[in-house]
Amino acid sequence: MTALPLGVSPRQGLFALVAGLLGAAAFSPLTLWPLVLLSVALFLRLLRDQDIQTARNIGMVYGITFAVGTMHWMFLIFGILAVPLLAIMAAYFGLLATLFALTRGQTVVARVCLVALFAVGVEWLRGDAWYLRFPWYTPSHALASAPPMVAGVRWLGTYGLSFVIWLIAAAGTFRPSAYAAFLLLPACWLLLPSDGDPDRRVLLVQREMGSFEQVIAALPVEKADLAVLPELAYSRSPESVLSGRNSPADLARKISGPVVFGAIEGTYGEMPFTNLAAVIGADGQLLGTFPKQHPVPLMIDGTPGETRPVFAVDEGVLGVAICYDFDAPAVAASLVNSGATVLVAPTMDAMQWGKTQHEHHALLFRLRAVENDRWLVRASSSGRSEVISPRGVPSSEGIEVGEVGHIVLRFAHRDSWALGRWLYFFGPAAAVGTVGFLLWRAGMWLRARR
Repeated sequence: MTALPLGVSPRQGLFALVAGLLGAAAFSPLTLWPLVLLSVALFLRLLRDQDIQTARNIGMVYGITFAVGTMHWMFLIFGILAVPLLAIMAAYFGLLATLFALTRGQTVVARVCLVALFAVGVEWLRGDAWYLRFPWYTPSHALASAPPMVAGVRWLGTYGLSFVIWLIAAAGTFRPSAYAAFLLLPACWLLLPSDGDPDRRVLLVQREMGSFEQVIAALPVEKADLAVLPELAYSRSPESVLSGRNSPADLARKISGPVVFGAIEGTYGEMPFTNLAAVIGADGQLLGTFPKQHPVPLMIDGTPGETRPVFAVDEGVLGVAICYDFDAPAVAASLVNSGATVLVAPTMDAMQWGKTQHEHHALLFRLRAVENDRWLVRASSSGRSEVISPRGVPSSEGIEVGEVGHIVLRFAHRDSWALGRWLYFFGPAAAVGTVGFLLWRAGMWLRARR
């Protein structure tokens, strides 16, 4: 059969294309989340017997299809620059496919374990290792649409769950009966502890930058245990914000509780400046600020923060981080390790980026809630503002994408211990293991050349 210009046969190219489309269909707007499992299973089956070059090319076809099907909203933000970003995503799958091909000659058990290790290593590489970090569009990300399917992250962490998913898919490549193990993933849901009684109230305000003074002036006097405004609610310093009329300090006095709001230190858009979440007490006094740890790549988002404070309030500790900080596991885990009893996420997703981007981003916060066994409260600039339970279930009520307003929802403080939050190191460990394999292969090649 004649090969296509990409170095794969028409049949291989067609199946790689189908596998990539199945993976994309697992996300909104279709949200057919079981298809992500079929996608990775078909992808690995295509690669099982291929040489290095063919495997790499199949990986690239799969990767570019998957990237276009999921990341198309990036054209609304970056325009033509989205093309190389999609190509980078495709290259990650080309790398994974190449690594799988390098295991030919090993035992089946070794190949199965190695490909799962490689998948997690590549996931960490593209998600948290360097400037263009983008921990989206993994199997766990897709399965977060169905909280029972990601219950295992409480014990395994997100990287651990990814390892299990790729392990099952790899085992099924050689022994199709192994695919039945996918049916066991939701069994962890039965082992999750109860959410408990959400006995606290949080006021969430949703609005893009500007006119928060008018919003606060219009809010009723109503007791709440916490209020959260979005990231970049204000484009000036917390001190400047608090000195004005109808400021978050007035809101704190209205609700008789602490308030978290987005602000900056420096001049917005002029580097260096810092994207902050400010925390004030019920008396309106500034308790401190949390600097954004992971500014969004390729955007004017400030300099990376170097401290990760938590904030003690009545009957609990606020673990505050900003938007992109919650996309990967490490920051949330660090806050909970420091004593946070609830996670607070002021976020900014501009409405002009499109509804698809908002819906895809929202899924990642569910993983953080389950992984750390904490309630997570999220005030977004344009939606969805919501509360997520420790079981990863979003509140039935919330402020939907594109709407403006406020809502009071229930949450709880929680001081339980969850193994999953300690296993965020599994990502970099898998990357180290992948490098070790490559060094071993290079040594074998050099010995063969002598």
